[in-house]
Order: sequence, then structure tokens, then C-alpha cells
Amino acid sequence: MKRLIGDSIRPGDILFSARRGVSGKIVRGVTWGEVSHAMICVQHSSFIDSTMEGVLAHNIQRLFFEDDESVFHFRLREGVSPEKLAAITEYARSQVGTRYSLPEAARSVIAVRKPRSRQQFCSRLVAQAYGKAGFELVPDPDYCSPEVLRNSPLLQELPVQTETVSKEEFEWWSTSDNAIEKSKEAYKTLFKRIREFAPDVENHDDLLKFRARHPDADPYVVEALHDSGLLDLWQVDIDLHPSRYDHTLMAQQRGESVRHYCISTVREAYTGGIRYAQNLATLKRVFKDFPRPSLELEIALYETLTRNHQSRREVAYSWLRAHHPDDLAQDMEQIAPHSPEWFRVVEVVDANLNALSKYAVQQEDSPYVCSTCGDQPAHAYRIANEADVNPGVPSLSLCEDCLEIRRRMGYILDPFFDR
Repeated sequence: MKRLIGDSIRPGDILFSARRGVSGKIVRGVTWGEVSHAMICVQHSSFIDSTMEGVLAHNIQRLFFEDDESVFHFRLREGVSPEKLAAITEYARSQVGTRYSLPEAARSVIAVRKPRSRQQFCSRLVAQAYGKAGFELVPDPDYCSPEVLRNSPLLQELPVQTETVSKEEFEWWSTSDNAIEKSKEAYKTLFKRIREFAPDVENHDDLLKFRARHPDADPYVVEALHDSGLLDLWQVDIDLHPSRYDHTLMAQQRGESVRHYCISTVREAYTGGIRYAQNLATLKRVFKDFPRPSLELEIALYETLTRNHQSRREVAYSWLRAHHPDDLAQDMEQIAPHSPEWFRVVEVVDANLNALSKYAVQQEDSPYVCSTCGDQPAHAYRIANEADVNPGVPSLSLCEDCLEIRRRMGYILDPFFDR
């Protein structure tokens, strides 16, 4: 057995495979192609695809291939901005739970076209994700085969980096707990239960709209959330890796594997968990107009997930600062205040700050102003405890007066590394 080396794969990368089995052989035969499946990386060690189980997230470490099985690694030829990359990965995440459309997958390889449904199949999911960011990988993203997608002139093939997986390790991975795999099962259970009384719901966005229109159905949604196990799923990773969330326990850890984990964590210090804060902000906005008990449950869930991500980040940050400060200075993700990426995030999680900062930048015709009052000079600071004081806001540009005010408000603010 073999698997891909996770460090060689970036968010936005597309993986193609020639999976064994009848369906894979049919797809390759009809399209005269080498591949039958496509998937997209959305985060370090995490990818999303659409299979007969629906659209789900998976762990790259658990993606195993036979030794003679073909795997291909592709990336966009041109550079992609953080904003466009976020649009790509956010769309893929938004489709989690959506059902697989076997009939439409079949039409994509035999050139039969009908109005598309809202369901997904693997190559449609990838092509549409890129389309959300303005990249037309194929002429018809609604109906394209994996082979057509692989031959897109906008993509370039990269060398596939794999490593051997021993029989013992494969058996261990197959039987051990894993948060991503449990999340997959929880989402499958949730949407199966939801569709018993709301058959048109495909994903979480649909579920939000359904609850707004059908308050009488909310008790069933509450029951489905509890039965799915989704509300307590965050505890799995803490039980498996307690040191990742505890400064004292992590301080006792040593070795290259710990160093590698901490580096990978700070590289996605804020973008790795921004979806939690964005979902939290969205749920709170919906709750103001539609105060449903099921929304309260999800708000509590995403508050917990946001704090847990903060704990992981700060524990990794502290360990690297103590043992490998050069790694921290080089690899710590820094989202510059008032950059396009910063505004894209803040627009969702704090509309007031977004408007205030945009006005200040426009008035002074410079991004290097205080995010609060517009004064200069101002300096960039990361928010170490954003989950507690301003969920999702990664950084601020502050003058001396506003820096002192924010610190009195409970903000823990660290200067940016000078690069």
C-alpha cells in the first residue's frame, strides 16, 4: 500500500486517481482516459470529494492506494491569490453533505446533457469550486468527466510524492479513532435524518433556510443533531491528542514529529480555523431573526470549535517559540491588516470593523492606518485570543492609543514578525 506525502499537497490542489472497481473501469473506458475520480485539497491533510456516500471530507493520511494504482497531482498553472483560494475551498466545504448524482455523473461521460440538479459528482464539484473563483477549468463545469478536467490547459501536473504504508500501519489506521472520519459519519447520519422530513435539503445552507421557513420542524432538527454525534465530535481529537490543547502537556514533548506538527499548525494559524468563526457569525445573524433551539445548539458548537482551534494554535506557537524560534518566525501565518484577504475575512465575522477600517483606509488613502481610529503611525498585531474577544479577526493595525485601549479590553496582541 502507499499514500501521498501530505507536505507535497497544498490547499486548492487537485488529485486524480484510477480507482479499481467496476465503476472506475467504466468511466475510464467510456472517456478513453486514465482517471476515474477527482478530489480537491481544502486544508493541510484534508481533502473533499464526491462519491456514492455524498460530498464528504477525508484525511489525506488515510487515503491509501494499491502499489500499482495510478495517482496524479495537479495544480493551477498561474498563482492564485489568498482570496480566490478561499473562494475555492469555501465552496467545496459548503457542499459537504450534498448527495451524489449517479445519473448526472453518467451523463458527464456520455455527452448527454439535461438541466443540472443541485446534487454533485466528483469532477463537477472540483470544476464548480474553481468556477466560484473565476477559473474556467473546462467549458462546462456542470458536466465534465475527471479525464476532461485533468486535461484542462489551466492545470499543470506535478510529480506525485508517495510513501509506503506497512501492513501494520494500515491496520492501525483502519481501526483507530480519527476526528475527520468520525465527522464524515456524523454528517452522513445528520443529513440522512434531516431528509426524512426535509427531502430537498442538500447541505448546511439548505438546512439554515429550511429552519427559517419551518419553525415547527425544529424539534426534529434538534433530535437529528443530537443523534448524529456532531455536537460532541470535537472531544475526539482532544482525547486522542490532549497535548495539542494543553501548554503544560505540550511543554513535555520533544522530537521532530512534534516540531513538524507545530509548524504545520502555525502555517494555517488563522485560515485553518476561520470557517468556524465564519459559521459562528452566520448562525448568530440568522438566530437574531429566527431564534430556533437548533441554532442555539450549533452556536454553542462553533463557539467551542473556535476556542479549540485557538488553543491548538497558541500551544503550537508557544512550543516553537521555546524550542525553534526561527521556525516560528519563518512559518507563522500572518494576515496583514487591511489586505484583501483580511477584508474578506472580517467582512463576514465583524461587519462593523470591516466598515470602520475601510472608511479609515479610504480617507487616508493608505492601508497603514489604525483599524479603529484611522491615525498614523500604526503597527500590525496578531490577536492571540481572537476566539475570546473577536472571533475570526486575525489581526489589527493599531496606533499607540488604540493598542492600549484594546489591551485593557482583554485583547492579547503580539507584534508581527518582521519579514
